[in-house]
Amino acid sequence: MATLRNAIGRQVANLPGVNDAVHQEAATRANKISSAAAAHNNTGAFRASIKVVRASGPHRRQDWLVAITDPNAISINWGHVDSKSGRPVRGIHVIERGLE
Repeated sequence: MATLRNAIGRQVANLPGVNDAVHQEAATRANKISSAAAAHNNTGAFRASIKVVRASGPHRRQDWLVAITDPNAISINWGHVDSKSGRPVRGIHVIERGLE
């Protein structure tokens, strides 16, 4: 029968090389998103806002995130309705490429 060990995640996260591997995985995914966004580059603000950042909080020392800080990121990625014409504008769906 399997047994549950408390705090096993914290123990694994502190093993040598784990933090570097998690950071590298986040960097790889950010690169995929950035590369896909390059084909849809208008001003460059969206692509420039793609960053790998350390997660905050006392129990998140080993976590890394891909952050996209462009204020229009949701509309750019998933689409929106043009405010002038009222027509739908397709999203570029680059975030999903970072998940592949």
